[in-house]
Amino acid sequence: MAAVQTRRKRKLGQFLNALRKRAGKTEVDYHALTRKTQSTLSRMENGYISPSWTELGALLGLYGASDTERREAEALWEDAKQDGTRLVYAAAFTPEARTYARQEADATEVRTVEMNVIPGLLQTPAYAAAVRRAGKRFVDGGVSVDQAKAALAGRQRRLRTVRLDAVIDESALHRLVGGADVMREQLLHLVEATQNSNTTIRVIPFSAGAYGTMSGGGATALLFEDGDPSAVYLEYAGGGKWVDNPADVQNYLLHFDEIASGLALSPKDSVSLIRKMASALKET
Repeated sequence: MAAVQTRRKRKLGQFLNALRKRAGKTEVDYHALTRKTQSTLSRMENGYISPSWTELGALLGLYGASDTERREAEALWEDAKQDGTRLVYAAAFTPEARTYARQEADATEVRTVEMNVIPGLLQTPAYAAAVRRAGKRFVDGGVSVDQAKAALAGRQRRLRTVRLDAVIDESALHRLVGGADVMREQLLHLVEATQNSNTTIRVIPFSAGAYGTMSGGGATALLFEDGDPSAVYLEYAGGGKWVDNPADVQNYLLHFDEIASGLALSPKDSVSLIRKMASALKET
């Protein structure tokens, strides 16, 4: 299989390239250390392949990396070695979840489609805690609910600057996660979130019928500035994977646009529906 360039591998490659140039080292020095070709060095620094752990340590030594730079390079290496071909579940503090959180923090735009649950960036603490309790077999039991809430709150602070376009299936709005009071609070929170000009919420009504991703879990696209390639994260119970392949990512972005513009209610009508559902819960 041909090596595929991914954003995470490219970030590592760029970091190593900067260290190499600062140290005044050339392709000849790289070959003398590793016995590998200039082509291999180029593919590594451009994000098509990653060095082995042993090779990374040797390169950092050759480039005179400081302790801080070594830690940064090792963190980037951990990110880059995550499978970026298919299907990272951020329900607990796994290495994959940390990778997702770092990538989300770098994104300038988040586009998400959710069928069964409110997107994490829009969850209230009570709703998030109820989801976590229900999925106890798939989360890290060593992480307390309070710690999980704090981590979620940290992610949600990004809503001040990141553009969020969320498409939510109507079924997720009807499910009484945590009970009626918790769900009403959650619905009102969605309405409030749309007051932020960076946040758009659209609801896929039951009348829309079938759509492409409805048989799977949630799908989130992360878009970056400075020409960095977009990536898609697919969720499933207990796990998930990245989609970094450009053709596959483009398919998900086109699919998102099709749902948002062709099947989902307008943002205004979506907010009206959510308000109506919240009022109905108050009356029960």
